[in-house]
Amino acid sequence: MNIEREIFASYRPINDKLIAYGFDCFKDIYTYSKDFHNDEFKVLITIDEHGVFSGKVIEKAFNEEYSQIHNDSYKGSFIASIREDYQDILLDIRDKCFKKEIFVSNQANRLTKLIEEKYHELPDFPFTDPHIVNYGVFRYHGNQKWYGLIMNVSKSVFGHFNKEEYVDVINVRIDEENREEILKNENIYPSYHMNKQKWVSIILDDTYSDDKVMEYIDYSRNFMVGKTTRKNNERLYFIQPCNPKTYDLEAAFIRDNGVTGWKQSRKVNIGDICYMYVANPVGAIKYKCEVVETDIPFEYKSKEVSMNKLMKIKFLQKVDNNDISFKYLKTLGISLIRGPVSIDEKVAKEIDKKI
Repeated sequence: MNIEREIFASYRPINDKLIAYGFDCFKDIYTYSKDFHNDEFKVLITIDEHGVFSGKVIEKAFNEEYSQIHNDSYKGSFIASIREDYQDILLDIRDKCFKKEIFVSNQANRLTKLIEEKYHELPDFPFTDPHIVNYGVFRYHGNQKWYGLIMNVSKSVFGHFNKEEYVDVINVRIDEENREEILKNENIYPSYHMNKQKWVSIILDDTYSDDKVMEYIDYSRNFMVGKTTRKNNERLYFIQPCNPKTYDLEAAFIRDNGVTGWKQSRKVNIGDICYMYVANPVGAIKYKCEVVETDIPFEYKSKEVSMNKLMKIKFLQKVDNNDISFKYLKTLGISLIRGPVSIDEKVAKEIDKKI
């Protein structure tokens, strides 16, 4: 029985409140002691520099640890009363000195914030079993399919010896063609509790940067959105029309520091390139942009346009002349630009020569 993990999982200490409560601090390690149960026992508590909580109960008459409270096989009324008093102390410390987080690890919580900022999606907690009630599921809002599952599990499920060491992991969908290469990486394993051929579990202990883990999350989410028919998640290119009479794109880039929202009316991936074709009276490609965010819920309707989702595009280059005109584009096989037009990499390279 790990009483401390059960009580403090997904809680973070607030240092000034620890001091106010009576903790001592030395080199970022906080300690606290208290006699209890008619002064026959003493609790010794340590919170290390990473916020990890540990506790011991000392039987004062023998000056030895009273380990029975951590052993489920001891169920007598006396032991139960000691255990209950100890739990009351821990709960009081938690309620007065800790704050609740969504997940246990710092990295899992940071990733949750990144996913919310990028996709406006938060985890839900569909499980009722008390042992897995804190498992969080990330879903693509369009079809409710899972693309991530964060769990706090024993490292022993991945073959590690220490059954008492628990870690947050995230399960993500992968490109099956690259499965063997992916599994060669440290702290990435065939998925726990999911299809081991299609999903992997990544331990969230900062072995990998948040940006690196987000690459796996992006791929997994794109798969559920239906964008991963591309081999190895390759970049695609398209031409996007822009009406200067209804929207000043250059002003939007200036206002939004080079990254602005745009109507998303097709399946796109982060990293795709769009060439912004400014319609009459310009009649030419004027901007090269990169897609940096997709599938942002956004309801808007006017006489000129209606939309239900946005993507974000990042300004890369401006074309100072009108050389990439519709007349020129026709020589590359493009006959109509009334909506987003997919082009192959060869055409994109020809356009880039003119930028």
